[in-house]
Amino acid sequence: MFVKQYVYDRVSPDGKWIIVTLSNYGNFSIWHKDADLYAVNTANDSIHKLDIGGDEAESFHSWSSKGNWLVFSSRCDDGQFTRPYFCQIDRATGKNSKPFVLPQEDPDFYDTFLKAFNIPELVTGKVPLNPNTFRSEIKKEAIQAN
Repeated sequence: MFVKQYVYDRVSPDGKWIIVTLSNYGNFSIWHKDADLYAVNTANDSIHKLDIGGDEAESFHSWSSKGNWLVFSSRCDDGQFTRPYFCQIDRATGKNSKPFVLPQEDPDFYDTFLKAFNIPELVTGKVPLNPNTFRSEIKKEAIQAN
């Protein structure tokens, strides 16, 4: 018998809702087909499953800065590759709109892209990070770890 556990709790900017990933076991829930997103009402501790509409794993998630959008990783298309999905969240009810995958210029992009979008984050500005600086810092850390 499994006891459901939640991970990756993220509080909405207004503090009214917490979105959590609920699964039967483990911490890396994107690998567990049973992983689903739930909304917890902080005023009364009620909880409901988000209506994502898939039988595959949904996991990592992030709120928009105003709390009306949610981005989350899902394997709902093919059960294999994680893609970023978006939905609106009603602030009063915690219910979600129909999710959609991040649009791409090439409509066949997701059919040929063999990498995963693991941890989607919504940000309000440019991330001040030079990829070359990041790469060299990672190499430094790896050398120091050995």
